[in-house]
Amino acid sequence: MAKMCGRNQGQQRGFTLIEMLISMSMGLMIVGGISMIFMSNSNVSRVISSQTEIMGDLYLASHLMQADLRESIVVTAPVPSFPADLVSGARKPTGVCASPNNKSVSLPTNYPASFPSYPYWDATSKTLTYQDMDGHTGIIQYQRPSSTCPNNGAGCISWLRPDICAWKFEELIRGMDEANGLAITISTTGEVNVVLTAAYDNEQHQSRTLSLSFKTWPRN
Repeated sequence: MAKMCGRNQGQQRGFTLIEMLISMSMGLMIVGGISMIFMSNSNVSRVISSQTEIMGDLYLASHLMQADLRESIVVTAPVPSFPADLVSGARKPTGVCASPNNKSVSLPTNYPASFPSYPYWDATSKTLTYQDMDGHTGIIQYQRPSSTCPNNGAGCISWLRPDICAWKFEELIRGMDEANGLAITISTTGEVNVVLTAAYDNEQHQSRTLSLSFKTWPRN
């Protein structure tokens, strides 16, 4: 009986220090691998979510721009001068308006003093100027000053609606690419070609862009 007890006691032993170190190392490697996979999936999910949100914003902005530009007119002769309803930067509406008349409009820096035609894209002031059938002027401007852009100077697009009561630029979309957020070309027939480009960070936190382009035609 004593021999059997001694034998059982001899067979019962724990893990050695080396075995425990190996087990802990393998466990840490497994946990580290799972953590890396989780972080990678989280980054991918974040980027996909960001891209989806950006594309939604671009589609909404493009829809608003197209709807308004389709209601504009092509004016080539006689050559139009400075918009009559924005003389000296003041909106001068006729008829009943909820806001007081003759409100001062803060026009963009280097805004043209005259126009060869409508619609007209001015690369210097980064403005697209157009008029509706009633002669009201609309202005779409790219990259307003940093005090106007909510995200501290990153590209944004602001819009002065062709409305007799509108006298302030409203934010249309933010987060645009600072260098090429808005590109516009206008054909001799008045066809407006627009490219909107927004910026985002990929999984490696590198700056990348998403673009959306469309064409639209004024009424005539």
